[in-house]
Amino acid sequence: MLQASWIQGRNCFGRFPRNDYGSGLRHRTNLPDRETCAMTIRARVAAAATAALLLATPLAAQTPPAAEPPSPIAVVDAFEAALGPIRTHRPSHGKGICAAGHFTATPEGTRLSVSPVFSGARIPTVIRFGVGGAGPTAPDTARTTRGLAIRFQAPGGVEWDMANISAPIFGAPTPEALVAGLLARAPDPATGRPNPNRVAAFVAANPKSTLQGRWLAATLPPASWATTPYWGVNAFRFRGQDGEVRHARWVFEPLAGTLRLTEEQMRSLPADFLAEELRRRVAAGPVEFDMVLQFPAPGDDLLDPTVAWPDDRPRTRVGRLAVTGVEPGPGGPCDQISFMVLQQEPGITYSDDPTLHARTDAYAVSLSRRLQ
Repeated sequence: MLQASWIQGRNCFGRFPRNDYGSGLRHRTNLPDRETCAMTIRARVAAAATAALLLATPLAAQTPPAAEPPSPIAVVDAFEAALGPIRTHRPSHGKGICAAGHFTATPEGTRLSVSPVFSGARIPTVIRFGVGGAGPTAPDTARTTRGLAIRFQAPGGVEWDMANISAPIFGAPTPEALVAGLLARAPDPATGRPNPNRVAAFVAANPKSTLQGRWLAATLPPASWATTPYWGVNAFRFRGQDGEVRHARWVFEPLAGTLRLTEEQMRSLPADFLAEELRRRVAAGPVEFDMVLQFPAPGDDLLDPTVAWPDDRPRTRVGRLAVTGVEPGPGGPCDQISFMVLQQEPGITYSDDPTLHARTDAYAVSLSRRLQ
């Protein structure tokens, strides 16, 4: 039952709008109807909850249970504790715009991955640019992350999804820290605001969870969705044509260069300038990004996305993304895509980073609540 729910659920995740970000590969199949999707996703959620309960039970009374990561339901409950009920938009980068384009791998990209996305052919893409913050009304001038989510549509009906952010590091080193941080920032019922003592205690116990916020506070926001790098932040395994498996992280680097707002522009620009700026820019010509892989040296942390690898690590350009069209208004093809299936085999697969492994079922829970 769980396996059937998983297969059916993957099709549902590709069907409905406003789901969370992720990365992965899926094959086109006949998509189920909405009611079937709702049923299978609820079954997936129920299975995840049952699994969490079983995992929390020690196998023998004399053997203390090992610490388990938070369940998918606990992750989503923590988001809702901090942000309120999430029923109409993505919890992450809820504000966004759809675009289209294509990706072409370099010969080095073809050498380093057997994925059909890196064949060297022109691969059509569906793209979503996003703004981090408090849902669909987040201001474009805020010191928050910007998002670049991409669906690669390779020959043979193969699709690979990925998501990237405009910061080189993630906001939590582990799923446990993510949940604890959200709960620490949940509004106090007496004041309607986070309890400062609770937040301070969490920060003292989890200093790595402040690193992304410090980076954002010290960095001016992007002047355009087209003028910021976008990092994948997590390590993945790439299987090359030679059969060798290499760990790597990626970044999409703008050919237009990095351009950020000034302090004066942050005060004077409207809250919704990014979409129209991108439309004007793409109307004049494609907006392009180079996809670059970065490879670790011995001793570099493969598991913690709050730790960036040093800039002097080996880097290779593996492809170019061209954005050739932007939707004229809200909505579009990207709203019907769930950028969430994290595994791509055999060309690109998980590392052992626990934040990668925690996402998929949590996204299923989140989607099920928005389907209610």
